Parts: sequence; structure tokens; C-alpha cells
Amino acid sequence: MQHQAKKRYGQNFLRDKNLLKKIVNESNIKDKDVIEVGPGQGALTSFLADQAKSVVCFEIDKSLKPILNPIELSYPNLKIIYEDFMDQDLTAFGDDLHVVANVPYYITTPIIFKLLETKQIKTASLMIQKEVCDRLVSKPGSKTYNSLSVVLQYFTNVYKMLDVKRHMFYPKPNVDSAVVRIEKRNTPFLSQEKEKIFLDIVKSAFKQKRKTLTNNWFEAYQIPKEDIHEFLISLQLDPNIRAEKITLEKYIEIAKVWPYDL
Repeated sequence: MQHQAKKRYGQNFLRDKNLLKKIVNESNIKDKDVIEVGPGQGALTSFLADQAKSVVCFEIDKSLKPILNPIELSYPNLKIIYEDFMDQDLTAFGDDLHVVANVPYYITTPIIFKLLETKQIKTASLMIQKEVCDRLVSKPGSKTYNSLSVVLQYFTNVYKMLDVKRHMFYPKPNVDSAVVRIEKRNTPFLSQEKEKIFLDIVKSAFKQKRKTLTNNWFEAYQIPKEDIHEFLISLQLDPNIRAEKITLEKYIEIAKVWPYDL
């Protein structure tokens, strides 16, 4: 059956079998419970089902049923649910879940936050826009380092698995992709109370990237700039520093000793 890719679902299908095998092999999902977001035409699905203990796929496009149903029938450990992944409560599918997916570009960030918020999900291997991948793994001082970089690196070990050129997809997208590997940390750096402070101050620190940390925090919390300067100096930081120059470790240190009400 010939299926017409739908732009509204961000459908770009990857068909290179060697690349698909590499993604599955490096995702370490043998005998594990796997979630696939958007199986599309099932190119990745079969390789997952060959290795995993179980595979549950969420596909929003019901017109793909004639293509996916034969694959589902071929694997007793495979279940395909024709619903929106973002609406799902994943707690029913196990306590140790691993996500492997070719993610539609337009919902990359919401999917990542859903993964972070779902305790049962332990790892994820996601094919995403290369530019977004570069942001997720970027380090302090780089132009791509932002609040999402800091937050994701706080909760997980994250690294790029491989680059994927645009010509490997059909239809060919306008940008290159990359596969990012996300592995959740077993123990948090901070208590729940301090973690809330950390998330708030990181988000506000990057609110306007061209502004200094002092100016962003002043606008967010109305703390006198002189007080913020003194606080930063006490932490051996330049009072005129910008958010993208500060390491994850330093943001954690700041959250531990943050003296102001939020």
C-alpha cells in the first residue's frame, strides 16, 4: 500500500535498514519494555520487536493501519495503539520503560518533557532535528546552550548517538537530523524543595539571552540589583555574567544557597 506522508503529523519516514539496526543495537533494549512514538510505516518497529521483551507503539495516523497491522500480527510482543502519545498515561505499561522513536519535529520539546515527567521511563533514544540535538547536549559558553540544555542535563546523562542526513528520509525534510540518547539519573542532585528553586532560577536566567543574569533575575523576582551582585560575587561569579556562561554544577550550587523568595 502506498501511503501519503502527512505534513500535519510531521511525517518523514526513515528506510535505511543498516541505520535502523544501529539505532536499535545502541539503544540497549534487549529483553526490555519499549515504547515507540509514531511508528509510521513500521520500519523501526520490526527491529525493536526482534529484540525487546515488549513493544507498545502509539500512532496518531489511523490511515497507517493497513501497513502496520500485518507487522503487529507478526509479533506476539507488539501492540499498536492508534492514539496520541501525548494524551497517554504510561504507568500501565510497566515500571522500567525505554523509548525509541523518530520524533516529529514539531512536538520534540513536549515529548522530551513528558519523558522527564514520567518516572517509569528510564531511557530514550530519539531521532530529532540536529539543531535541537545540538542544544540538548551543548556546554556552557556555546551559542546553543540554553535553559533546556541545563534542565535536561540536570535530570539525565545526554549525548548524541549519531547524525542522520536529510536524504535518508522520505519525504526529504529541509534539515538534517540526529539521534540523541537520554539516560535518567538514578539519584537527584537536590532535594525536591531545592529542585523547584533550581528549575525556576534556570528558566528565569535565560528569559532574555542578551541580558545579564542580574537583569534577568531582577525582572523575574524584583530583587535589588546590588543584592544580586553581592550574591554572585559570594559565589565567585562575575556580577555581569550571562546565563549561558554558567555550568550545570554552578546552577546547582546557586540553588542550594539561594536566599530569596520566589
